[in-house]
Parts: sequence; structure tokens; C-alpha cells
Amino acid sequence: MPITASGPLPVGAPETGVHAPPVPALAERVGWLGLLGAFRRNTLEAFPRACLDEPAVTIPLPGSGRMVLLSTPAGARHVLLSATDDFVRLPAGRRVIGPIAGNGLVLADGEAWRHQRRVLAPAFTPRTLPLMLRFVARSAEASCRRLEAGLGAPADLRAEMQRVALDIATTSMFSLETGPLGAEIRALVSGYLDRLGKPTVADFLLPPGWPTPSSPRRALFRRRWLRLVRAVLAARRGQGASGGGGPRDLFDLLTEAHGAASGGLLADEVGTLIVAGHETTASTLFWACTLLARAPGWQDALAREAAGLDLTEAGASASLARLTLARAVAQEALRLYPPVYVIARRAARTSQVEGTAIPAGSIVMIPTWVLHRNPRWWDRPETFDPRRFLDRPEPDRFVYLPFGAGPRICLGAQLALAEATLVLARLMRDFRLALDGDRPVLPVATTTVRPDHVPRFHLERRAG
Repeated sequence: MPITASGPLPVGAPETGVHAPPVPALAERVGWLGLLGAFRRNTLEAFPRACLDEPAVTIPLPGSGRMVLLSTPAGARHVLLSATDDFVRLPAGRRVIGPIAGNGLVLADGEAWRHQRRVLAPAFTPRTLPLMLRFVARSAEASCRRLEAGLGAPADLRAEMQRVALDIATTSMFSLETGPLGAEIRALVSGYLDRLGKPTVADFLLPPGWPTPSSPRRALFRRRWLRLVRAVLAARRGQGASGGGGPRDLFDLLTEAHGAASGGLLADEVGTLIVAGHETTASTLFWACTLLARAPGWQDALAREAAGLDLTEAGASASLARLTLARAVAQEALRLYPPVYVIARRAARTSQVEGTAIPAGSIVMIPTWVLHRNPRWWDRPETFDPRRFLDRPEPDRFVYLPFGAGPRICLGAQLALAEATLVLARLMRDFRLALDGDRPVLPVATTTVRPDHVPRFHLERRAG
């Protein structure tokens, strides 16, 4: 049965505001030449419509290779949970993410991955959330002050959401105000993800270790990125250690585990967490704002929900559980624009999944983008309707995969959702927003799902 948004309205949910945001159409047919074209334009156009109906779609590749797209919860469960040793990370992932992540957690394997995850896990447990939310509330307050100062002119909410998310990441995880470094981080990361971070067919087809046309520019980015991360490390070290009372933030934990060297694994872990810690939240907030701009009823509902709550540093943690509408909006934004729009693996050995033979060496993809929009699992899947996350059973964890699933699920998933919920509540409490102009905002898949252009928003201060 699809997850429905019908039935009685949850308390506070508006009766209007359901709409279908514009998205690229799924491909009618995709061969390897069509796949090449789709990668150059927009990876979302590479997913064939057959994924909506068939549990496995096979696309032959040059030579004897093949790509298999698994588009069912059973297929996702098998690859991500039941048989994880049979499906390993693609060399393409290291080519695309490596310039940022290096040997950090996101690209580590085997015992190195297990060790690094054990090091990071204590920073992302539920007991740390109240402390983190103090930094979220502080950054949200600063963001609203900046937006209020700019009222009367069109606002670039994409840039502002990137800034607030980076502020949250650096202050909550590293007790650090980035200052001038913040603008440089945002510019460098955004430029990479918009261009060099876009996977190409060469990334998938060439053997590991072979250079691709993008390799020289990615290497240049890597050098610039490491210089910037080392500057962040130097700024944080200038503040000193925790003073004997135990680790005060993630930096202290990482330093204890990896040593104080300016490069190596510590720099890779810090760089990874800076990007992962702000890109996912910034993306979720931007797309939620874009969706809410066409749903004024939901904006008003979020404002009413937040009106009587304490969203300051002191009250943010206690108020979070009462922000049910804001949380549902964030969850719906993650469904429609998942940060992990596809999960890619390579078959380490020959196997069979969903009745389809998968030879060793095959590329296996789980298109989260399609799973989240399949009418077999979701009622009216193309529509923005946060009610589907209110007073309903939680969706199957292999139908709803905004942060992946299985052992490699994103460590910071709950923190990212909490951040988006709190910032949205504060933003909607203070402002009404609308898109400035009629041009539709289309998603383009690079490393994450990003807009095809930078829209401007019109903001109006709420009375009272």
C-alpha cells in the first residue's frame, strides 16, 4: 500500500498548499549513449521510466559491462543491509568525492571505516543533540537578523542557507567562528559541487587509477581544499584544548584519535565533516524554502506552530519535539529532493537480486530519486504534501532513503533533520516568503541535488 496523505487532517496542518514542483522527466529508454548524454546534462534524466514498474533494469555498457538499477525496497535492503560484503564502493565515488573527502569516513572501507566510525559516533548520539541545538538556535538567530537587514531587496536564500548551515557545522562541531574562512569554504565547495563534482561516464567506466578528463582540475582543487582545511585546523588549535574536562567538541575527539598533525587523516575527517555537515542541511533548507514559497498555507501553519515556543539557545532543545509540522516539511523536502539521490555500488562477486543476474564487476545503482517518487510506495508522489509524515506510520526504511540505510547510513542524519526543523520554524515565524519571478526552479543532480539557477526570494516580515 502506498503511504497516503489522505484522511483527516492532523492538527494544525493546512487544507491547501499541495502542489507538484517541476522536475525533469524520467527517460523513456536509456542505452549507454543516452546515459552519456544524461550525465552531461543532468543525471536525473538518466533514470529510465521502467524503474517505476520493474524491480531491476539492466543497461548494457561498452565491452561486457552492465549497469543494474534496483528500484524496490527489497533490492535496496539486499544491497545495503543483507549482503553488504557483496557490494563495494565504486572507484567513481573516490574520483568524485576523493578531492574533498580524501581518506575520511565517507570513502573508508573495512577496518579503517569501522575505526573511524567508532571515533565519530559519540558526537552524534541523542545525548549530544541538546548541546548541538544551542549552536543551531544561535546560527538561526544570526541568519534572521541578516535577512531582516536586507528586506526590500530580493534575497538569495540558497547562499544564506549555505551560510547558516556552515555556521552550524563549524560552531557545533569545532567551536569555531570561521569568519573570512567561511566565505572561502562556501565558494570553493559550491564551485566544486556545481562543476567538477558532477559524475561523468568516464568516472564509472575507466579502471581504478586511470586518469579522467577531470583529474587534473580535481587535483588542483584538492590542493586548494587542503590548504583551506589546514587553515581551519590552525584557527581551531589556536583556541587550545578542552582544558582537562574531557572533549568539548568533535575536534577534540578527532585529535585524540588521529593525532595533531596538520595533514593526513585528521584534515580529511575535518574537511569531510565540514562539507557533509553543511551541504545536506543547506540543500534541505533551500528546497524546503522553494516548496514553501508556493504553499503560503504551510508557511502560516509553521508560523503558528512556532509562535508560542522558545527557539532561543536556552529553549531550542525542549521546543524541538513540538515542531511536528516543521519536521514534516523538512522530511517531505528530503523525500522530493534527497541529498543522496542515487546509491552506487560495484558487485564484488556474481549474485542474483530481484530475479536478475548481476555478474561480478557490474555497477549496481539504487535510484533513491525514483524510489521516493514511485506511486507503488507513495500516494501522489509528485506532490509536496507534508501531511504524509504526520500521524501516519513511518515509511519503510528502504522506501525512504534520504540519508542511505544499513551500516553506512549517514551518522549525522538525525542532527541534520533537527537542524532543518529548527531553522525552518524560526524562518517561518519571522518571515513570509515568495519566489521573485515565475521561472521554475529545476533540480540538477551533481554530487547532490542542486537548482538549475539561483532564484531570488521576496521576504516580508511577519507582524508581531
